[in-house]
Amino acid sequence: MDVVSGYLNRLKIDREKPSLNYLQRLIQHHLSFIPYETFSKFHYYNQGDQHVPDFDVFVQHLEERGWGGTCYSLNINFSRLLQRLGFTCAFVRVLPGHAAIMVTIENSRYYVDVGYGSPMTRPIELESRHRHVLHGFGEEIIFTNQGEKKFLLERRANGKTFVTKEIHWMPLTEAEIIEEAVSSFQDHDGNLTMRRISAVRFQGNNCYFLRDETLKVINYRGIRAHHFKEKETWLKAVAEAFQVNEQGLEESIVFLEQRGVKLFEK
Repeated sequence: MDVVSGYLNRLKIDREKPSLNYLQRLIQHHLSFIPYETFSKFHYYNQGDQHVPDFDVFVQHLEERGWGGTCYSLNINFSRLLQRLGFTCAFVRVLPGHAAIMVTIENSRYYVDVGYGSPMTRPIELESRHRHVLHGFGEEIIFTNQGEKKFLLERRANGKTFVTKEIHWMPLTEAEIIEEAVSSFQDHDGNLTMRRISAVRFQGNNCYFLRDETLKVINYRGIRAHHFKEKETWLKAVAEAFQVNEQGLEESIVFLEQRGVKLFEK
């Protein structure tokens, strides 16, 4: 099986000609079957590969370990897939500390983001109106045109904004964002991504959200939070929720312990 077929197999979707409808389904399947997670980030660092994984490596770990990655790994490799499928793609900076994809279809440009751990389940034609609002899993995602090729991105829950970022709507190449991607692997206490376990996956009506020893299941009925005190029960629950192998989870616990972050007493 070639690499593109392996990726599509993991997404449980067939190869089609580029279209807006196909792009939307690719995004939805990506959020369902490929998690945002830090397990692989710690693994790549330990292997001395302190950068976004190559396409072949990324797909191999999709198939063998169920991994995805954090924002740069997910969006860069999803863009690599889209380009191999015939889509026209570029990257856009989302400050602070993020990058997303600009996909052009029939002279319209769409904002695509499978690397934010949020329910951005469709392409957004940012330039088509002043304001766009997405709803899902108890939050609102709001895009507001600020002029000068900039858009404000807000995430709100219970009427309160908990994340604000600024999209710079200028097409960039992978080479132009790769330095920022590499910096996201910096091993210091100020880089929170390298000091906590995080994972997000959307499956049907459920959003699974992991932060260290706490696993939340979010759906239309509300939020159920599971606080684990024992490593073994945590390992089984997280492996099942995110469809990943337990070895990578064990590696993540050791990685954090070596940096003074202890999740479990035993």
